[in-house]
Amino acid sequence: MTQVWKAEGWSSIPLKDTWNAIMERSLSAPRVGELTLPQLMTLSLQGDKSPVGIYIFTNDEDIYYVGKTHGRSLAERLICHLDSRSVAPDEVRIVQVGDTWESIARDRGATQAKIKKFNKGVELKPGARIRLTANWTMSSLVGKMVEKKEAATRTEAVAKVMDMRTIWMQVTPPEAAPMRHQEHVEVIEKRLLWTESAHPKLNSERGNSGARFGVEGIPHDRHPDLQLGCQAYLTRTGKV
Repeated sequence: MTQVWKAEGWSSIPLKDTWNAIMERSLSAPRVGELTLPQLMTLSLQGDKSPVGIYIFTNDEDIYYVGKTHGRSLAERLICHLDSRSVAPDEVRIVQVGDTWESIARDRGATQAKIKKFNKGVELKPGARIRLTANWTMSSLVGKMVEKKEAATRTEAVAKVMDMRTIWMQVTPPEAAPMRHQEHVEVIEKRLLWTESAHPKLNSERGNSGARFGVEGIPHDRHPDLQLGCQAYLTRTGKV
């Protein structure tokens, strides 16, 4: 069983057929809880210089979640989805004598840059009100499941995700425009999110019902017969 779905295996699938193709492919994919360390590091062990792409979680009946990664590796991003911590809520804090951006960041477990970003223009002096955002905001499938009432607790959600199957769609740099690799990953993700394509159960519905979407200021069309890995937009401006 392998979680890696090579580009040649999925790139020519029409969007109208992606749901069925993914569910069929998931039958040969391992469950999250079955993955071994060598399996998690498959792409690195194979010498892949860019182990990024699209990841998909399914159970035996549906596609639950589709996400992309072009910064972290697929292995790193998968593990983040199992984080059972609750995100710390935003809060307003009154600046005390002796407070510095560094000390506030240290207390919050965040970076100075992040805290300053949410308090741009605020002079840090006693009595000033500043907003402290959550010290980490990495989205997780566990959190989505609790939010959508698919699990009562984050602990229960972790157990359910461990029983899901996972597919990694390897997205290699496009030959026509290798420097636009990140953009290509995002385009493929948005094609999969379409309500007439894979339409994963727990992804946001916002922006996924229309036949058009934008990436990097370029408009794209989604239509049933468009191939999932179509790269036409990389060689011309405008619509795919």
